[in-house]
Amino acid sequence: MMNVPEQQKQHLDGWLEGDTHGYCLRVQYEDTDAGGITYHAQYLAFAERARSAYLRLLGVDQPSLLAQQSQGFVVRHIEIDYLQAAPYDSLLCVETKLIKMRGASFKLQQIINNNAHRHIVARLFVDIVFVTFDENRKTKPEKISKAIINKLTLTE
Repeated sequence: MMNVPEQQKQHLDGWLEGDTHGYCLRVQYEDTDAGGITYHAQYLAFAERARSAYLRLLGVDQPSLLAQQSQGFVVRHIEIDYLQAAPYDSLLCVETKLIKMRGASFKLQQIINNNAHRHIVARLFVDIVFVTFDENRKTKPEKISKAIINKLTLTE
């Protein structure tokens, strides 16, 4: 079994440039229809991967929050505009930016770009709520801790 070099592990979660997170991925065959165009639902999956990588890169340990405190982030609402198709093998970059913070929630803007053509293929606005899960997996909104707010607002 290969050992993944530390430098490679760091690149898996993308990078921060100012207040924006960048995350790249390649459109795989499984992401496309018979015509080689990305399924519309895959853009949601690409954005989810980027959001998870964004939080991980900021130091928000989602697995520990869930396992130790039964807390996590859930998407409450998404607006998405599909602007252009992304063909098979396209290199896409997802830019994620915090645009609003509230007590128990925040809003992100995510822009998915075709890196080769510099076209925006999709634009999303995502409302995320911080919740506690009860024993039946029902959710209750919780105020986001100061430590997490500091990480999200890059003030730590």
